[in-house]
Amino acid sequence: MSEIQKIFNEYGLDFDNNKYGIGRSTEIEYTDGTEKRTHEHVKIARIHARYFRFWIGKIVFIIDSDKPHFCVRRKSRWNFKIVYGKSGR
Repeated sequence: MSEIQKIFNEYGLDFDNNKYGIGRSTEIEYTDGTEKRTHEHVKIARIHARYFRFWIGKIVFIIDSDKPHFCVRRKSRWNFKIVYGKSGR
């Protein structure tokens, strides 16, 4: 496996990654483009950004401490998620 490029720790309402909806999940992105999801807490040595993500249907609203501070994205799959997250290396 290649080196870790970015880590995302998310907390909140997420029916995609938590059996009962509420909880925490961690996504690890590697330099080769692969990703790994886990429910274990992975410590972020250096936090790059904090964000709120509201995913309703196929539209995601993101409020981020990094630029752009607000954006809207369209996804190909349907989900419902309201989470607070931290990203870094």
